[in-house]
Amino acid sequence: MSGIQPGTIAMHLSRRAQFTNAEVLEQFLAAGKKKAAYGHLKLFFLSVLGGLFLGLGATMSSQVGGRWGGTTGQNNLMFGGFGIPFGLMMIVFTGAELVTGNYLVFALLMIHEPTKKNFLETMRSFIVSWYGNWCGTLLVASCLAWQSGVVKTVLSDFDEREPVFSTQADAQAAFADDWCTTGKYANSNACFLVKSTVMRLNMDWDIAVTRGIACNFLVSTALWLAQLSQEQVSKIFSIWICIVMFISSGFEHIVVNQLLCSLGMMIGAGKYGEVTWGDMMGNNFIPVSFGNFIGASVLAMIMYGCYHREMPEYIAKEKQKHSVEGGDVSVAVTDK
Repeated sequence: MSGIQPGTIAMHLSRRAQFTNAEVLEQFLAAGKKKAAYGHLKLFFLSVLGGLFLGLGATMSSQVGGRWGGTTGQNNLMFGGFGIPFGLMMIVFTGAELVTGNYLVFALLMIHEPTKKNFLETMRSFIVSWYGNWCGTLLVASCLAWQSGVVKTVLSDFDEREPVFSTQADAQAAFADDWCTTGKYANSNACFLVKSTVMRLNMDWDIAVTRGIACNFLVSTALWLAQLSQEQVSKIFSIWICIVMFISSGFEHIVVNQLLCSLGMMIGAGKYGEVTWGDMMGNNFIPVSFGNFIGASVLAMIMYGCYHREMPEYIAKEKQKHSVEGGDVSVAVTDK
C-alpha cells in the first residue's frame, strides 16, 4: 500500500494553477501593511540583502554579456538573460527588499488607504530600502568584483588595485584599438563597465526618466506575474521574461545602475570619461529612481482600478451599503 491518504490526489489535482488578479491585488495590499510594520534594522538589512542578490546578478551579467563577442543585439540578449534575472528571483524567493518592488507595493497601499500614517511609512520604506540596496551593491562592487580582481582596474586613483593604464590618453587609445577584444574578449567586461558608466553619467534627465519608467513597468509586471503563479517554475519563467525584455531593450533600473556605475567608477570610468560621483547621483540615480517610481505607479493604478471591485473586502462593503430590511441585496461583480 502506498502512503497516499484518501482524497490526497483529488486535492492536488483540484488545486488552481494561479491566483486571480483580484487575489494578487489583495496579497500586495497585505504585503504593504506587513512591510510598513518592519523595524528600521530589519528593513535595512533585508534591503542590503536585496542589493547583494541583484548586485551579484548584475556582476554576472557584465561578466557574460560584457564579454560576448558578437553584435549589439547578441550582447544585450546575453547581458539580460543571464545574471540580473537570477538576482531578482533570489529576492522574490527569500523575501529580501528591493526599492523598485516597494514602489509598486506602497503605490497600491497609498491608492487603497491614502492616510498620513501610510504616507510616512511609504517614505521611510523608499529611503531605507534605496540606501540599503546601494550598500548591498557597493559591497559586491568593492569586495567581490573589484578587490577580488574579477574585473581589471583600467584607470584609477585608488591605490588598492594596480591600474592597467597610467593616463587617460593611454586608456582611450587602447580602447579605440583592440584592447577590448584581445585575448578572446578577456578585457571586454572592463570596457563595457567603463563605457556604459560614462554613457549613463552623461545621460539627459528626460532620457533617464523615460527609460526608468519603462524599466520598472516591466519589473513590476514581473512581480505581479510571479505572484499570480502558485508554483516555482512558473514564477521563475514569469520573472525571466520581463527582466530580459527591459534589459535587452536598454531601459534603466536604479539598483542595477547602483552596481554597474559604482563598479565602473572604481575601475576608472571617472578618469576615462571625466565624470564624477556627483554626476552619478545627479544625472542617473535621481532621475532613474523617479522614473522607476512612475513606472510602478502606472501599473498600480491600472491594476487597482481594474480589479479592486472584485476584492472580497469591496464586495462586502457594497453588500452592507445596499442592505435592506429583511435581507441583503446581491451585488453583481462586473468589469466596469
